[in-house]
Amino acid sequence: MQCQTFTLRLENAKDLEKLNRFLAQVMPIQVSSSLVAGDAPFWSVLVFYEGDARAAAHPEPTPPPKPAEAPSSPAFEALRKWRSQKAKEEGVPPYVIATNAELEAILESNPQSPEELGQIKGFGKAKAGKYGREILQLLRKV
Repeated sequence: MQCQTFTLRLENAKDLEKLNRFLAQVMPIQVSSSLVAGDAPFWSVLVFYEGDARAAAHPEPTPPPKPAEAPSSPAFEALRKWRSQKAKEEGVPPYVIATNAELEAILESNPQSPEELGQIKGFGKAKAGKYGREILQLLRKV
């Protein structure tokens, strides 16, 4: 297991893009975040992960999303809404629950069980155990 820290400046969207690219390249085990107050507040994010940090530090360009994964699809929007609600309940940023790439992978693989959900890169057994039933129920409704 390895770890990496990130600083997410509130006024800089590129910091979040960098974190999301990293999360898409490795297998996150745990992500913790804290808001650091001060003259210029920022989020400090600690990621424990498995994978090759060199490859993650220099990821290949991410291809544009496929039409089936378009953010306007009803299933994707339903997952994003669920993720936002869950993040508010738990008091964490939405990407801690699931990144957009993980939500897209869920739609692409169309899992039918928590075990299948746990095999999705970046999601894993822990998240599948915690959120699997809710996600599968949601996917059956849309």
